[in-house]
Amino acid sequence: MPRSRFLRGADRLSGAAGYVSGALILVAMLVICYGVALRYLFGMSTIWQTELSIYLLMFAAFVGGAYGLRHGDHVRIDLVVKLLPGRVQIGVRLLAAVLGLLLALTVAVVSGFMWWEAVQSGARSGTAWNPPLAYPYAILPAGMALIGLQYLAVVSGLFQALRRGELGDSPPDQPAESVEGGPGH
Repeated sequence: MPRSRFLRGADRLSGAAGYVSGALILVAMLVICYGVALRYLFGMSTIWQTELSIYLLMFAAFVGGAYGLRHGDHVRIDLVVKLLPGRVQIGVRLLAAVLGLLLALTVAVVSGFMWWEAVQSGARSGTAWNPPLAYPYAILPAGMALIGLQYLAVVSGLFQALRRGELGDSPPDQPAESVEGGPGH
C-alpha cells in the first residue's frame, strides 16, 4: 500500500535531520579541534568553543533522533516480543510506538513552553560568550516534534501491517515499504 504524501514527507524530513545532525557533529569536532590547537599551539583560548560544540551536539542528539527512529537504530528490547504470535507482535509494537509518540509530544510541549519563556525573558547563558538561550532551548521541542512526526509514520506503518494481517517478524519501526519486504516475507 503506498504511503501518503504526509508520511513520505515525514520520512524525508527525518532523513534530512539525520544528515544535518551528522554534519553538525563534524562541525563540533572541528570547533573542538580548533580550540585544542589554539590552546596548545598558541597558548590562547576561546570563550565560545565549548558552549557552541555542546549546542551542536545537543542538536545532533535530539533532532537526529528522528533519523534513528526512521531507520530502527534506537535502543529497543524485544526479547519477549519476539516470542509472541505474529499479529500480537505488531500490536505490541504499535502500542509501544503510540506510547513513544505521546512521550515525544509531551516533551515537545513542555520544552516548547520553556523555550517561549526564554524568548520572552531574553534569557542568556551567563557565560563569557553569553548567547541567548532561545536558540539552544529551541533544540529540544524541535527534536521532539520531529521524533513525534516520525512516530506518526511508524504508527501508520504498523497499523497498516496489522490491518493487512502481516506477521510480526519484520523490524518493528520500519515504514510500510520495509515491513512488506522485510525478512521472512
